[in-house]
Amino acid sequence: MKASAVSQSFKALASKINNQAPLGPKESNRLLKSLTKSFRKHLDEVHPRQPPDDGKRPAAGVASQNTDRHAMHSSAVLADKHMASVLTNPLLVKNAKPAAPPGVKPEVDAENAAIELRNGANPFDLLESYEAKGRANIGVTVCIMRHFRLSINKLSYEEQVQKVQTERAGFRVLSWLWNSQIMYSQAFVDNHQIQDGLVWLLMMEDCEEVLWQWLDSGLELQQPTKSVVRGNHDVRGGAMWKSRILYAMVMTKLGGPNREARSADAALNIYFRAVQNVHGRDATVLDKMALASRARLELENTFSRGYLHHYYNTSPLLYDKFSTTISNHDAVHPTHDVGSRYTTTKAAQDVWLWRQALLDLWHPTRSRADAVYDLLSQKPFEGGLFAVYDRIRYTGQSQERTFYMNTIARAAFLLKTAGQHSQSAKLTEMARKMYPDHVKQFEKTLAFAFSAGLNGVGTQEQRPVRKSQEQQRQQEERLKDFGWLPPYSPAPT
Repeated sequence: MKASAVSQSFKALASKINNQAPLGPKESNRLLKSLTKSFRKHLDEVHPRQPPDDGKRPAAGVASQNTDRHAMHSSAVLADKHMASVLTNPLLVKNAKPAAPPGVKPEVDAENAAIELRNGANPFDLLESYEAKGRANIGVTVCIMRHFRLSINKLSYEEQVQKVQTERAGFRVLSWLWNSQIMYSQAFVDNHQIQDGLVWLLMMEDCEEVLWQWLDSGLELQQPTKSVVRGNHDVRGGAMWKSRILYAMVMTKLGGPNREARSADAALNIYFRAVQNVHGRDATVLDKMALASRARLELENTFSRGYLHHYYNTSPLLYDKFSTTISNHDAVHPTHDVGSRYTTTKAAQDVWLWRQALLDLWHPTRSRADAVYDLLSQKPFEGGLFAVYDRIRYTGQSQERTFYMNTIARAAFLLKTAGQHSQSAKLTEMARKMYPDHVKQFEKTLAFAFSAGLNGVGTQEQRPVRKSQEQQRQQEERLKDFGWLPPYSPAPT
């Protein structure tokens, strides 16, 4: 594993917070080899190697293979035994980590940690206490991080930053991951909560550049057992961990003061830097785009759901650049066949055109609905937009249906605002026919779209779908488990 870049970034973080970090794995191995070699040399000088009994000089290059291991001088064995005894002596080993007590399951440790936290224990003092006992694990750490986040959740953003920095929360979690080697485990790359939480804490501590040093490095970790990237593209080697880190960085920047300011500029800048610099074993454009694809999809979801939260103060230049980046990412599809036959590649291109139309619908300064209208006006089964039309009409979940209703209502509003009254009326009638059992819901959605205006901002009472108390309770429960990355709770996985 290529850990030099991680070692450098970790040391940079440690020096920034004025806390001396231990040697990394590579430096430790180099020191151990040097000491062992020196000790062997010293033994050989005091007790020279004995020549072979038959007096014959072995041929060069063959001696090491033909010499009986038990007949060799024992300096190498003595050196290994001596170094092992020194390195494992509890009186000489600094901060030695005892093994976890036998028979204690990780989930039991997490339950015990939760009890101690409820009794008032400091979260990160508790983490270090469990680490000293050899009982710190992913479950314990996630429990501690979640408790800390919920304890500061109602504070202002500035107060949250101060709390994180005072506790040195990100640094202490990172120290445990590094010292325990858990960072290299399968459990770490498979657990989104600890990755998301670590990113959030480090960015709150103003340690974003440490994350970039990791992402720009050739560090390879275990491949996740379940993909963290939606889509068919994958990345060779052990670089897939970068995809989740990038996603968490983008989502973190979509929250906090940027969310209040309704600007996605900071999140977009992270995405563009990732596309430019972060790659896996292959430094190809497709390789870079695959690693950034999870972040890209969440940015698309954020922009296309402006009825929930419209980032209308986003720079139009950055927004247009993002749209262009998406077209480059999906340009791998060949041109569809000419004719009426609806092919797989034609369906893929239609989906891409639909995604572009959604971005146009919520553009920060030039919102327009012509593309949405043109696509939905095509007749399916005649070389038209069957894949998207079918998806819109036969929605499997109420949340998905709500999204399409809001999309059509927004398009109808923009068309009418632009003086295209007939097109607006046609789109409205189309929605009523698509959802005959939900006409009343669509009428409320349409009324909200017209009251909200271009920026898509209305009062809470005008929201087309209001959450019941049970839905609110369920979301609060999910927030306790995954509430690291606004604006979505839980963060999509």
